[in-house]
Amino acid sequence: MWNIISLVLLCVLALAAAGWAHYRISQHAASTRLLTRSVLIVMGLAFGWVMAFVYTESQGLAQWLTFISAFGLVHLPAACVLQLKHWRGIPRQ
Repeated sequence: MWNIISLVLLCVLALAAAGWAHYRISQHAASTRLLTRSVLIVMGLAFGWVMAFVYTESQGLAQWLTFISAFGLVHLPAACVLQLKHWRGIPRQ
C-alpha cells in the first residue's frame, strides 16, 4: 500500500517537472522548441519503458506508475536548467 502511495506522489512531482520543462521550453528555445520537446519525450518514453518493463519486476499499477515517474524524471534536469535561465533573465534564443 505505501509503495503505491509513494509511487503516486513521485508521479505527481515528476509530471509537474515535465509540464514545467515544456512550459519553459516555449519561453527559452523558440527556434529549437519542436526538436527539444521531441528529444525529451522520446528519451522519457525510452527511459520509462526500460525502468518499468525491463528493469523492475513489478506488475500492474506499480509498473505503470514506475513508467510515468521515470518519464517525468527525465524532464527534471531540463526543468531545473530552464528555471535557472529564467531567474537569470537569459533571453529567448
